[in-house]
Amino acid sequence: MIKLTFINGNVFVFDLDDWSTLRSVHRIMGHIIGNTNFIPSLPSKLLPEEVLLLLDKELAEVVECQSTEIEDSKSVEAFENALMQGQQHEYKEMRKAQLETLIDKIVEMRRKLGDHRTKAEIFNEELNKSSNITKENMLWPIFLKDTNPKTLTFIPKEHIASLTNNLRIIVYRDLWDRGYYITSGEKFGGNFLVYLGDPIIHHAIFIVKCIESERTFTPTELVAFGRLGVSVKKQAVLASVKDGCVSYIAINWINA
Repeated sequence: MIKLTFINGNVFVFDLDDWSTLRSVHRIMGHIIGNTNFIPSLPSKLLPEEVLLLLDKELAEVVECQSTEIEDSKSVEAFENALMQGQQHEYKEMRKAQLETLIDKIVEMRRKLGDHRTKAEIFNEELNKSSNITKENMLWPIFLKDTNPKTLTFIPKEHIASLTNNLRIIVYRDLWDRGYYITSGEKFGGNFLVYLGDPIIHHAIFIVKCIESERTFTPTELVAFGRLGVSVKKQAVLASVKDGCVSYIAINWINA
C-alpha cells in the first residue's frame, strides 16, 4: 500500500520507490516540488484527482502526521550549526584546491595594481572572501524519512474530493482509463495536460478545460482558447459531462 502524506490541504509522496511505482506502473505523474541546489527532487505533489483514483483502486492511503513530542529547539539549532560547519569545511577545501591552480595569475594581476603583499596573504584573502557559507546560502537536506514518533490520522476520501469538483474527477478518470498520461494544465490555461506517453519523453498533445455541459461561450473566448493551444503547439479541448458521459470538443485552428 502506497502511503501519501496530507500537509496543509495538499497530498505528497515522499518515498522514492512509491513515486517510481506511481509513475511507471499507475501513470500517476504528480509534480516534483523539491530541489537540491536547483536539481528537482522529491517530494512530489499529487492532484486531488490522482489521489482519488488511487483511493478508489485501493492502491494508496492518505495520512496526516502529528508529532507525539515537542521539538527541542536546542537540538534543532545544534543540528543546523553542525550542518553549516560541515559545509563550510567542505566548500573551503574545494575552493582552496581551485585557488591553488589560479593563484599565480591572481598574484600577477594584483602586482600590476600595486598590491605587493605576499602570495600567501593574497591566497588567504581570496579563500576567505569566496568561501563564506552562512545559514542563508547553505544547502539544506530534504528528509524523505522521519524517525520521530508520530500519530497517523487517516484522511477520508470525502475530504480529498472536497479539494476539487465532480466534473474534474470524472474527466480525469475518463482520460486515465483511455490510457493517457495526465498532469496539471493550470500554467497553460486549462485543467489538464494530456500526453500519449510519459512526459519525460513526450510533449503534451491536448490542453483540456473542464466545463459544465450547459455553459455558453462567446466567440472571443473560443478564439482565445484555440489560439492559446496553437501558441504552445497543443490542441485545445473542452470537456464536459452529461448523464455520466464525457464529451470532448477539439478546437482546430485553420489558417484562411
